[in-house]
Amino acid sequence: MRCFIAAWPDDATRRRLQHLIEALAPRVPQARPMQPRNLHLTLAFIGPLDDAAAALVAGASGGLVQDAFEWSIDALGWFARARVAWAGGSSNSQLDAAAARARAQLDELTIPYDRKPLVPHVTLFRDARRFDCSGPLTPPLAWRTATIALYAASTDAAGPIYRKVGP
Repeated sequence: MRCFIAAWPDDATRRRLQHLIEALAPRVPQARPMQPRNLHLTLAFIGPLDDAAAALVAGASGGLVQDAFEWSIDALGWFARARVAWAGGSSNSQLDAAAARARAQLDELTIPYDRKPLVPHVTLFRDARRFDCSGPLTPPLAWRTATIALYAASTDAAGPIYRKVGP
């Protein structure tokens, strides 16, 4: 299963992001909008894990959030090569610390992961061949998270879904 450690938004944040996707959709008609149930902030992308390794990482992930924290989403952007339109913002000390804990945990467990620096963003659209909406997001959206966990990509009748692994 393809896995990643991510911060999950609270319901209010998810609804605000869904409204943002709906507002932007007419400006990126060729792109595929993310389903609101899948909106997340990746802290460490792992890739394929077998069931035993996934259970190990999931079991160790319980202490990644020491306190609930907020992050401000104040920009829209586009990764042209990946064809991903996103909403994001600058990191803060709590987000940096959470990502550092997640990555240190993976190092301790000797689980390989993508070591690219954290670029805090939430994917809004995939297959965006262009995105002329890049720039500041006013007013900014507050992202509140109290959950960081291991998630795995799968599919169900509604399409792709990211499911929390373990308890």
